[in-house]
Amino acid sequence: MLISKSDIIKKISTIPPIPQAVKDTIKYLKAGDLQKAADAADSDIVLKQKISHIVNSAYFGFTKKLTDTRQMFSAMGLEMAKGVVLSYMVGLLAPKEWKIFTNIDFSDFQSAYLSNTKEAIILETDENTYKKYSDSVALIPATICLTDELLGSKKKDLELLMQSSALDYGKILKRFTGMSLFELAALVAKKWELDADNVNIIKLVECTNCNIDDETIKKVVASMHLEFFYLVSKPQFFELNSFIEFNPEVIQIATKNYERKINEE
Repeated sequence: MLISKSDIIKKISTIPPIPQAVKDTIKYLKAGDLQKAADAADSDIVLKQKISHIVNSAYFGFTKKLTDTRQMFSAMGLEMAKGVVLSYMVGLLAPKEWKIFTNIDFSDFQSAYLSNTKEAIILETDENTYKKYSDSVALIPATICLTDELLGSKKKDLELLMQSSALDYGKILKRFTGMSLFELAALVAKKWELDADNVNIIKLVECTNCNIDDETIKKVVASMHLEFFYLVSKPQFFELNSFIEFNPEVIQIATKNYERKINEE
C-alpha cells in the first residue's frame, strides 16, 4: 500500500511540542491583545520569520518591508494573526525538504488563501462570522505541508503509479487513505483541539453536497470552496488542483464573490 490512514495518524502523533513563545502568543491573541502577542512572537525566531514572509508577500502589497513584529501583527489584524500562528503550528509537520510540490511557493499560496478567503467570507456574511471560522480557514492551506510529507515519503512509488495510471495526487490520497485533503485537515484540526464548529466547517468545504440547512454556514463553506478552487486554478498553484473537484453549485451560493471575480478578470 502506498500510504494509509494509519500512516496519517502516526505522522500526526509525532507533532513536536508547541514552543512556549507560541503558546503565549496564542494566549494573548485569544485575549485580543495584539501588542503582547507580538512581543511573545518576537522571541520565537522561526515564528517571526514566517509572519514576516507572509506580511511582506506580494498579496499584502506593502511598498516598504515591515520588520517590527508589532507592526506586522497590526497589519494582519487579530483574526489573521491567529490564523497564521495556527498554520505555523501545523507547519511543524512541514517537510524539511519539499519533495512533491517543489514548484509552489507555499508562503504565497498561504498568504493568498488567508487574505482572499477573509475578504470572501466577510463579503458574503459579516466580520463576526469570519472571526468565528478563521481557524478553519488557516488549517486548509497548512495541510498541504502534511500532504507533501506523506506523499513525498513514497515519491518513487508515487511516480510509478502516476506514470501507469490516470491517477492524480488528489485521487491517490483519497484511494489509499480514504481521506480527501479537507478530511485530512479536519483530522489535524481535532489534533489541535479546534472547536467542533471549525472542524465541521473544514469537513464541509469539499462541497460534495452543498445542501446545508444553515444559510450562514452554507455561504462560508461555498466561499472557502470557491477561493481554494480559484487559487489552485492559477498556473503557479496548479499542482494542487487535483485536491478539489469544483462544485458549480457554489456559484449560486457565494454570488457576491463570484461576481467580484468575474469583474476582476
